[in-house]
Amino acid sequence: MQNEGNLLSLLPLLCFMTFMIGIGFYVRHQQEQGGSKNFVQQYFIGNHDLGGFVLAMTTVATYSSVSSFVGGPGMAWKIGFGWIYMAVVQVTAIFLVLGIFGKRVALLSRKFNAVTVVDIIRERFRSDFLAGMAAFIIVLFFCGTMTAQFVGGAKLFATVTGYSYEMGLLLFGLVVVVYTTVGGFRAVALTDTCCAIMMMIGIVLLFSCVLDAGGGYTAIMENIHANHPEMLEPLSAGNMPIGLYLTQWLLVGIFTIALPQSVVRGISYKDTKSLHRAMVIGTVVVGFMNIGVNFTGILAHGVLTGSLESYGGVDYIIPKTIVASMPSYLVGFAIIGPLAASVSTISGLLIVASSAILKDVYLHQKKKAGESVPDKNSASCPCWRRRLSERLCSLSR
Repeated sequence: MQNEGNLLSLLPLLCFMTFMIGIGFYVRHQQEQGGSKNFVQQYFIGNHDLGGFVLAMTTVATYSSVSSFVGGPGMAWKIGFGWIYMAVVQVTAIFLVLGIFGKRVALLSRKFNAVTVVDIIRERFRSDFLAGMAAFIIVLFFCGTMTAQFVGGAKLFATVTGYSYEMGLLLFGLVVVVYTTVGGFRAVALTDTCCAIMMMIGIVLLFSCVLDAGGGYTAIMENIHANHPEMLEPLSAGNMPIGLYLTQWLLVGIFTIALPQSVVRGISYKDTKSLHRAMVIGTVVVGFMNIGVNFTGILAHGVLTGSLESYGGVDYIIPKTIVASMPSYLVGFAIIGPLAASVSTISGLLIVASSAILKDVYLHQKKKAGESVPDKNSASCPCWRRRLSERLCSLSR
């Protein structure tokens, strides 16, 4: 029976992962049928053709990492409403990213015929050194960020499904590399959209099951009031000092507006109307996700009534809540949301990091050396497509 339960929890995830790979191959087929004359622009920014809904969803999915669905609500379980008051600043992130940088970056990219943020830096400041440093920094820090996403997703996978941590790493790695390599930025944007939708569905499912398992909202809140009254205070009896509020508002709110994986979305939108629509949709969606999942973390006290140490730390609160509150046939659907957050962030980081190496360094150096590079006339050549995909595959491995 245990094996059957594990299989039930794994099947929906496998179906979702297979679907994302299918999107990658579908996008590749459409690109080949369309015969675009600029493969580099098509591969790395989707030919400036994202509509408002897809732009909003891919920006939200890339911004929302596995920590938003695992570590964040785990801290909300520990600290209480003070964590929500701190984290709510993230609601403004998408609006600020697209509102402050979106149109400006789009205008500069079209003016300079730029495909990446590093392209804009190179042309704007006329400095190969500055552009090279930007590419190096992007790749260096993205490696650490991608590692954290893989580890977080694999821990969640192992805790909920009962399968091994290594199997989770292998599954995520193969899926992300395949659909990103095959379909490029457009495949990443479409799979991000699917991931964002599954994140919202997962939050609703978990929220409903936690309320049911905990005896309802009133019973859970009475339990918190009786046993953890500090959780109802903004400062949480000193666990959320004012200094932490201020630094976190800066770190996860204001400073995130310059994240390369988010800014590059500003290069890819179709028109101003799409940008404005994305700003509204993205703000609503990220607000729903952020408040919903952290509030669910607080309500998990109705399901997990022991000490934090008995559950292994904050990173295991949500996985154990899923297992404890949901029937096995729903567990597989519930974990798609947080795992989709991990996968979508990795794919967004991967496409930006690969563009930094391939487009901003490798192809730029070939162009400076006078060698042939893919341009408006030659980029659709199948050999260039094959060689660029091979480079991305080797980078991913």
